Amino acid sequence: MQIEITGRPAFGMAIVQLNPGDQISAEAGAMVAMGSRLSVTTGFLGGRGGVLRWLKAAITGLLRRWLAGESLFVNTYEATDGGGEVLLAPVVVGDVEHLRLDDTARVYLKASAYLASSPGVSVTVRWGGLSMWFGGEGRFFLLCYGAGDLLFNAFGALERIEIDGSYIVDTGHVIAWQGDLSYALEGAGGLWSTLFSGEGVVIRFEGQGTVWLQTRNQPAFIDWITPYFPK
Repeated sequence: MQIEITGRPAFGMAIVQLNPGDQISAEAGAMVAMGSRLSVTTGFLGGRGGVLRWLKAAITGLLRRWLAGESLFVNTYEATDGGGEVLLAPVVVGDVEHLRLDDTARVYLKASAYLASSPGVSVTVRWGGLSMWFGGEGRFFLLCYGAGDLLFNAFGALERIEIDGSYIVDTGHVIAWQGDLSYALEGAGGLWSTLFSGEGVVIRFEGQGTVWLQTRNQPAFIDWITPYFPK
């Protein structure tokens, strides 16, 4: 399987070249175009391979839908006769990132950032902690692990930050992270700054690892554009 990202950073799209026998699963509605030799099946992410595997995938799919806002089903594209390509793109305007994971990798995604993955990657829901609940964003995250290809998307461009120590990010701009990182929610400054600076609460990362930031804040953009809608 070969994956190329085009249209960056504003209109990211993944061109996935599948060899015979290759598969990739993507969020419902992500397909832009596909080769005529590819087959498509719809089901739960990771649901192939027996009743117990299907049941586990169904439960995880329901949790992803109800808790993280992801689609319940995914479409799996498979090359069965000579290979072919499928073009995948997110609904939102922004960038797409491709990571090739190994068995030791554990990547956390903000809810709605997942775009696609190959069969070796598992995706589960993780509770963000009580502090994240009160922060209003990121109450649940997606944990991606295993060996294979992972695609995720952002609102705006993606910026990769390597952390060794402490780093503070606005909650609306965190899209993914991996490595030996702990996190906690806190005010942007003192009480006055937290209430009136426009930053509100931020997330502090501690440790060593990688954080991906999106250059635009989707909730803030929605708040900005709403007054322009006809009433």
